[in-house]
This record gives sequence, C-alpha cells and structure tokens, in this order.
Amino acid sequence: MPHSEKGQTQIISPIKIQGKAGKGQPGLGRQNVFKFLAPAFFFLFISAGGAWLLHYLAKNPVDTAGVEDSNITLTSKTKQTSVEIPENQSTEAVDLAKLAVEKENAENKLADFTLAKNELERKGVSEWGGDLYAEIIQLSQEADAFFKQKKYAPASEKYTDATAGANELACQIWEAFQLLMEEGRIALAEGAGERAQKKFRVALLIDPTNELAQHSLERAKKIETVMQWVESGKLHEKNANLSFAHADYQEARRLDPESEEARKALSRINGQIKNEAFQQLMSEGLAAFHNNNYELAKAKLLKANSFKSASREVRDALAQVDQAIRLARIEGLRKKALKAESSENWDQALKFHLAVLEIDQNVQFAARGKDRSFKQIQIEKRIKFFLDDPKVIESDSQLGNAVLLVLDVEEIEPKGPRLKARLKELTQLVETAQTPVKIAIESDNITEIAVYKIGKLGRFNVRELSLRAGTYTVVGSRDGYKDVRQKIVIRPGQGPLRISVKCKVEI
Repeated sequence: MPHSEKGQTQIISPIKIQGKAGKGQPGLGRQNVFKFLAPAFFFLFISAGGAWLLHYLAKNPVDTAGVEDSNITLTSKTKQTSVEIPENQSTEAVDLAKLAVEKENAENKLADFTLAKNELERKGVSEWGGDLYAEIIQLSQEADAFFKQKKYAPASEKYTDATAGANELACQIWEAFQLLMEEGRIALAEGAGERAQKKFRVALLIDPTNELAQHSLERAKKIETVMQWVESGKLHEKNANLSFAHADYQEARRLDPESEEARKALSRINGQIKNEAFQQLMSEGLAAFHNNNYELAKAKLLKANSFKSASREVRDALAQVDQAIRLARIEGLRKKALKAESSENWDQALKFHLAVLEIDQNVQFAARGKDRSFKQIQIEKRIKFFLDDPKVIESDSQLGNAVLLVLDVEEIEPKGPRLKARLKELTQLVETAQTPVKIAIESDNITEIAVYKIGKLGRFNVRELSLRAGTYTVVGSRDGYKDVRQKIVIRPGQGPLRISVKCKVEI
C-alpha cells in the first residue's frame, strides 16, 4: 500500500470509467480500468511481500538469550494494519485487499506469540507451565487451524489470547523457580536422585547462574550413592561393628556434607563410640589417682569429660583430683617463696606468694608473705632512689624523705644482710647531707648582700655562713651600679668556701 514520506496512508481517488471508447480513442475503457486496478495490485504486491517477511521472522525469531530474564516483558510491538479502500473500488479488489491486511495482522500476532513461546520454552515451561501452558498451546493450535483455513481475523484473536497467556506465565517464572527448588529439596531428602536432578535442571533453565540450584544439582547426582553408604552403615551398626559403621557414615557425609540422613547417622554412631571411650577413660583416670599420679589422672578425666561433660561421676572425680593437685602446688610454691625471702629476692618471693593466692585466695601464709614482699620491694626502690643519685638529697624535702626512710628501715625486723648494708649507705648519705659547710662571703660594706633560700644579709666586709649541701645564689645590689649574681654549689662533705661579692660597674 503506498505511503507518503511522513508514513501516512494515501487515499487513492476513484476513477470514472467510460462504458465505450470514443472514436479515435481505441481501448480507452480498458486503459481506465487498468489505471483503476493498478494501485490495488500494487498494494497486494507490497502486502504479500511484507507478510512473507513477517512469516520468515516468525519462523526464525531473534535470539534473546543474552537478555536478562527478569527484564523481559513479552508484549507486542506491532500495530494493527489497516487500509483505506478507495471509493467505487470493485468488490473483488476490496476483498483481496482486506484479506491481505487480515493475513498480515495474523502473521504479526503469530510473530509475537512465537517470540513469547520460544522464550518460555527456553525456560523449560513444559515442566512448570501446567494448565495455563496447555491452554496456550491449545489456543495456538486453534489459531494455526484458522490460519490454514485463511480465517485470519479469528486466527489473530487466538494468537493474541495465546500471547497474553504467555505473558502471564512469564510473570510466574520466579514462583515456578521457587516451587521447583522446594520440590527438588524434598526429593533430595527422600534420596530420589533422578527426580531431584530433573527439578534442579529445570530450575537452572529459568536461572542458569543460580548458585544454590547448581549446588543442589551436584548433590542430587550423588544422593543415591550417599544413601547406599548410609544403609551399609546401618547394617554394621546393627551387628555392633561400630568402627565399620562409622567409616560408612563418614563416607556418606564426605560425599554430601549437607545430607541430614548421613548427619544423623554419624552423630548417632559417634555417641555410641564416645560412650565406650568414656567408660575406659574413667577407669584409667581413677586408677592413676589412687597411685598419686594426679596429673595423669586429671588428663584422663578431662578427656572423659569431653565425651560427657554433664556426668556427675566425672565432676566428682575431677574435684578430688583438683584438690590434691591444688594442695601439692601450694606446698611447692610455699617452699619456693621461703627460699626467695631468705636470699632477699623479694620480687621472686612476691611472685610465688601471688601464685598461691591465685590458687586459693584464703591461704594466710601467702597473704602475709605478699604484704611482706611488697613492703621490702618498696623500701628497696626508695633506698635505690637516693643511692643512685645522691644530689637529690640536697633538696630539703628530699632530705626529709631520706631521714624518714632511715627510720622506716630501722623498724623492719628481721633485716637480711643486703638490707643492712643498704641502710648503712643511706644513713651515711643522710648524715653527710646534714653536716653544714662553712662559707665566707667578702664584700665592700656598701653592697647589699642577699642569699636565696637564706634571706637578706645586709652590708658587711666579711660574713660567715654554715650551709648544707645544695645550690645557692648570692646577689649583690647597690644604687647606681649593676647587680652582681654568683651561683655556688655545695657538695656533701665539701671543705670551707670563700667568695667575693661587690658591685663595681656603674649604670
């Protein structure tokens, strides 16, 4: 059918046909008839060509395998073909044109249905489509029958209904997938390998990348072998061959770690094996306890406890063994602590006393030993502070601390040889620090003299002071002259010192 450049249907104006050709115009009537029928034949030629092309596309649909399943919407993109018939057109030509249009529409509908049907079949619809799929097939067969009878209008309606049903099925794909997975899971649980494989394979047609479906299919391939191992294990278990039964159940579990049947069987046989091992370990543990081999007894009982942690028999036996071990350890630590104290190794003594208290915080000798050791360690640290840096004692406050420390150490009884020696060193240091050193300050009787930490001394020619060890600053000041500052350091046991302080530089 001719079209304008804008794609709009052209209207062919009717042509008036003369009954007879006039003189001098032979065959004019036939020429007018040809002019009238030419557009109709041209339209039929174009329609037939388009219909053949659509029929070819319907039989050879575009491959949509690369399109994401969840994004496919099976809707028709074709439009109903229509034609405008020129007025006064012959009935035969009009019928031919109308039939061609109806055929083209039917072929378009067939193409839509074929595309939708092919996509569903690629998803295994025959396995899950059920009654709706059967109804769709029935509609398409009825449409095919109409088409063969050249009843194109009813064929189009049937194809349209079939396509609508296919679209409805496409919306149920996810529900079908879930149902197939559930049916496959049930078949797996029943050990029906073939049935399970079939369900999972169809599920993978719907979603080829689904990891659970892929994994379940692999399980389904092995489930029958798994069940054979389980049955073999049951036979061994019935005959009290526990080790053989365990091996069979374990092999079943290895083949399919998710098999509930294999899991239950292996758990059951493990329980029986553990019970036998429990009784053997209890006997060995109690025998070791009676032979005073407490560590071996505890090891055996603990292993037995790993089999039956709720057993009262194990708890009572372990309590007895633990008590015996605890007392033995406490006695050993007590001996080590006393040895450390006798050698005045108070850090080690404290460590052993604390270890005893960790075992039993109510042990009195360990509590007293801890306090005693801690006090000795603190005394040692305080003495070390002064002996390592005697200069700190130049401070009045630190000298006072040193004097108090001497008094504290003298009260400790008994004192070991090391502590006595350290006390003697500290006492000598304190006595030396407390012994003053004589300092003579010379001046000119016109300079004001002051000593920091002592005070203002006024003007004089010579002044003697008795100062303890330390650092002092002597300042001289005089109106109109620059101040003089002199720093003096007095060490413990130092001899007499003489300095001169005079302001001589005028401002």
